[in-house]
Amino acid sequence: MCAKEAENMKKYLSALIVLLLIMGAGSVATAKAEDYKFGYVDFNRALNEVEEGKRTKASLKSEFEKKQKQLELMQKELKTMQADLEKQKLILSAEAMKKKEEAFRNKFIEVNQKLAQYREEMAKRELEATGKILTRLRDIVRKIGQTEGYTMILEKSQDVVIYSPPGADLTGRVIKQFNKGK
Repeated sequence: MCAKEAENMKKYLSALIVLLLIMGAGSVATAKAEDYKFGYVDFNRALNEVEEGKRTKASLKSEFEKKQKQLELMQKELKTMQADLEKQKLILSAEAMKKKEEAFRNKFIEVNQKLAQYREEMAKRELEATGKILTRLRDIVRKIGQTEGYTMILEKSQDVVIYSPPGADLTGRVIKQFNKGK
């Protein structure tokens, strides 16, 4: 099963679980539809719009650009080495050419390793930064749910919410409370 199929399966299972929970809640108690209160939050939007998220994103972008410049310098050096190799191909002895080719291969490997290292570092930093923000966002959503009597608050960016009236979107409120520090 490819990653996309697995993701689609996960979305459908999430929707099915929500449906079963709703049906189960209705059968346990003979409550009216008006007794249920549903809402949703778009965590992707919230992550991009809270002040801490904006600062984090700007910081990560700055860090990425610095690393990108370092990589570009290394790649430029690699291209210069390659051009020198091509120019000196006919002039150099076999042994000297072999040494230059080996130096080029080593530099090529170094550049690729740096690229992989930078990608891994950036992914880890982004995960750490967004993880802290998401934890606080979830706490805010839980408090809203508890204090205002919501039956269920869903997460929109995972495509679990197919339709909902605009009043059920709690994202703006969550962002405001996050920025206030509550």
